[in-house]
Amino acid sequence: MGTESIGAEATREILWNVSSTGNVVAMYVLCALACLVGLIGVWRHTEIWLSGKADPEHLGRPLLRVASLLENGLFQERVIRERQPGFAHTLIFVGFIVLLFTTTMVFVDHDLGIRIYRGEFYLAVTVLSDLFGLAFLIGCLLMYHRRYVQAPDQLHSRTADALMLHILTLLLVQGFVLEGLRIHATDDPWAAYSPVGLLFAKFFWSLSEEAARTLHFLTWWFHALTVFGAIALVPYSKFFHVLASSVNLYFAPRKRPAGALSSPGDLEQLLEAGEEFSIGTGTLSDYTWKQLLDLDACTSCGRCQDNCPAYLSGKPLSPKWLVLDSRNHMLALHAEDRLTESKLPESLKRLDQALMKKVYLRGNGVSPDQSGMGYHAAGEYRAKNSLVQSSALSLGADAATPIAGGVLDKDVFWSCTTCMACVEACPVGINHVEQIVENRRHMALMEGDIPSEAQQTLRALETRANPYGPAEDRLAWAEGLDVPVVQPGDSVDYLYWVGCVSAYDKRKQQIAQSLVKLFNTAGISYGVLGTAEGCSGDPARRLGEENLFQMLAKQNIETLKSIKFKTLVANCPHCFNTIKNEYPQFGNLGNGRKPEIIHHSVLLRRLLESGALELSDGDKERITFHDPCYLGRYNGEYEAPRDTLKSTPGLEILEMERSKDKGMCCGAGGGHFWMDMKVGERVNVLRTEQAAETGANKVATGCPYCMQMMEDGVKLTDREGQMEVRDLAEILAERV
Repeated sequence: MGTESIGAEATREILWNVSSTGNVVAMYVLCALACLVGLIGVWRHTEIWLSGKADPEHLGRPLLRVASLLENGLFQERVIRERQPGFAHTLIFVGFIVLLFTTTMVFVDHDLGIRIYRGEFYLAVTVLSDLFGLAFLIGCLLMYHRRYVQAPDQLHSRTADALMLHILTLLLVQGFVLEGLRIHATDDPWAAYSPVGLLFAKFFWSLSEEAARTLHFLTWWFHALTVFGAIALVPYSKFFHVLASSVNLYFAPRKRPAGALSSPGDLEQLLEAGEEFSIGTGTLSDYTWKQLLDLDACTSCGRCQDNCPAYLSGKPLSPKWLVLDSRNHMLALHAEDRLTESKLPESLKRLDQALMKKVYLRGNGVSPDQSGMGYHAAGEYRAKNSLVQSSALSLGADAATPIAGGVLDKDVFWSCTTCMACVEACPVGINHVEQIVENRRHMALMEGDIPSEAQQTLRALETRANPYGPAEDRLAWAEGLDVPVVQPGDSVDYLYWVGCVSAYDKRKQQIAQSLVKLFNTAGISYGVLGTAEGCSGDPARRLGEENLFQMLAKQNIETLKSIKFKTLVANCPHCFNTIKNEYPQFGNLGNGRKPEIIHHSVLLRRLLESGALELSDGDKERITFHDPCYLGRYNGEYEAPRDTLKSTPGLEILEMERSKDKGMCCGAGGGHFWMDMKVGERVNVLRTEQAAETGANKVATGCPYCMQMMEDGVKLTDREGQMEVRDLAEILAERV
């Protein structure tokens, strides 16, 4: 018999051994009921999302959103960044897609009557479903090993986590058992195309055909009930992340730059309008629909926590639990009918609430508290960090409960350095930093609640536009240097934005002095604003003092409008990011022109590449570069500093394990340069240890904040004399 005729005859009986009318009717009725329960849950989740405030930034541009979904949803680009869990997840994901395709082909053939499940197509689908089903099962076993044997701190294990893994594994084993029993009982001529099923069939060699049929019938119904149960529980289990994260990935792209915080609008105009308004997110009702969707999309993978400098240094912040606790608060309110109105009939709504309480909340370690009004979610299972174990205060008691101080400890929000490592690591597009800063805004502007150490800095910014000293001293760093100071109406190619730290701090003044030396050597047209320059406002905005930020920003924008310049260059990434990405929210910087805003590493690279700067040989040095968060993750600039160092003779460049997009924060961002949370370890100590592990004797930085933190880290780890911290400009200036 030829290959062609074999392929033409190949098929199998769909619903073999269970094709009686009673079985088929019961199957479809139960399937319909399961789908109904699942749809009820999905409907209620959707109602919760739509109850959030408007967020037009995450709408429009459908092609970009489809691309985001394909890249990170279908092709799992962010998931596979971590090799081991990424490999296991890929096996599960691809296996699921193949088995879903197989099931769809069965549906098309049997239910739609389009006879395609036969011949060579049938054989190909059979082989693929068997092999990828095995890969799926291996992926589940690898997940078991990771979760329960390796048990990394970034993961926690509750009933909800076990339930999903158990159901998937059970379904796969059931499928292979059913296939093996069918092959054994029918002596399937195409069994070789089902290698795993054939292997399972060997286990039933002693069963008679009748016994195999009976066991197959019972297993089939067990399998069907498991499938229907899984469908019904999708919105009440970890399975829901497949849907919610896909939706979140579609809506993840936003219109503003990655480095820009959202703007609540011009506060001066809002105040003049005389209408009541609220700033930030005080309660869950202040969240936008996208922020509520973020909460539901979390997969509990813990990658954000594993990369969070606050968590790693023993602070009470875990980005994972920030999201999960907020989500559990949201769903506990929903379960108690304290959140949103529903268009569902009362009976269906009560079914949904019962499943949410007994399956979802209980499965995620959320239990009713003694008062009977809310829920609690504390315990050692949450994390090794003891402060995170008890960072959740009260969940689901009242929709008016403030998130900061009511649902979560306030220090959860003040611990954040806004480094964006959590956002970068998240595979499903959640923006943790946005939620944190919005809560800070509400505490700062609506409650007047700001850490005492930061208050002094904010008062200084308000009275003299810098956190250091008299405004007239801003140009003291340039004494004895040939530094052109521009006046209104002047025109230069490069406007050098010095920044408060480099202008006032004695050590950081050497950065500005080195840059001036390089500018003069290169012969470029440049100037500085001198005493007309004020703080960019970055510390105020990150600490939640939006009103003060806007005041500073508007003053600086007016100053910048008075000068004609092609390019603004800043050696502070915080100033660079704020001027480039956030000032456009409040006005044009160039009176109709759109000037280029760059970091000094970009300009130094250009000057080296053009030959305007020539460097002499220096001492042989082993050097490592510390990536500033506001240059790297906020603005995607990783190569300019490295290219600059590579162009410098005598330097051996060594990379830290946590570098580039995985680089660890120095600990100064988010206003922490101006306040010191005396909890846990110092972030800069951890980062200094990481730099020392490379064997480098010098740390290069591209940020005055980072320089301060790394120099302090060198002192605190007793490495003075062994390790030196220098800015890129200083390194080049020494070799001009």
